[in-house]
Amino acid sequence: MKFFKQALAGAVFALSLGGIAHAGPMGGLQARDLDGNSANGAEAYYDSTRNLTWLRAGSLSAMNWNDAKAWAEQDRFGLSGWRLPTMVDKGDDGFHFSFNGGDSGYNVDTSKASGSEMAHLYYDLLGNHAYYSPSGLFQPGFGLQNVGDFLNMAQDGYYWSGLTYGPDTTGAWLFAMNDGGQGWTFKFASYHALAVIDGDVGAVPEPGTVALAALGLLALAGSRRGRRQAGASATSQ
Repeated sequence: MKFFKQALAGAVFALSLGGIAHAGPMGGLQARDLDGNSANGAEAYYDSTRNLTWLRAGSLSAMNWNDAKAWAEQDRFGLSGWRLPTMVDKGDDGFHFSFNGGDSGYNVDTSKASGSEMAHLYYDLLGNHAYYSPSGLFQPGFGLQNVGDFLNMAQDGYYWSGLTYGPDTTGAWLFAMNDGGQGWTFKFASYHALAVIDGDVGAVPEPGTVALAALGLLALAGSRRGRRQAGASATSQ
């Protein structure tokens, strides 16, 4: 009976990974099992609104932009194509500070067509707030209050974007997890990194298939239990 309990628990856990979106601070992110071992949890999260997959674990340490780029682009789980998150430079001079909807400052554009992937994660998916409101007023409770299920996400850290700063190619864009701001700095500075890959790359079982497997395990367990009980009854007679 112990085997059936373990197998059923595994099937139920796999069902939880089968394309079901997280509630609460994880927004619309969906767990993805990349190593084929559902017992150790998800290694990534798929964002269907942007059609990209976030690596669950960020960099353990800060590094310059070139090292961060190399860290993000290494192959993982047999997959190539990982990269630093990117954004869109909305202005010819590369920097237009704004409290709302720009490419730099606070409450920046998070749209798929013209926005920032990290800002989308911070604001839309994790539900965090900027230091300043869209009207330029201080907001209590700002910063990376919610990290969801992500690992190694530094609450006071800055994170590199993969986009070089146009007016000065010795610089690159970055996002501040400590206050929700976006701007640029020189590439020799040391900051943290996240990795994303385009598309849904997780090998996820279909929820219906997993549910049927779970029902099958229950039926098999019940059948064997019934046979054991019948045998015990016959023996007692």
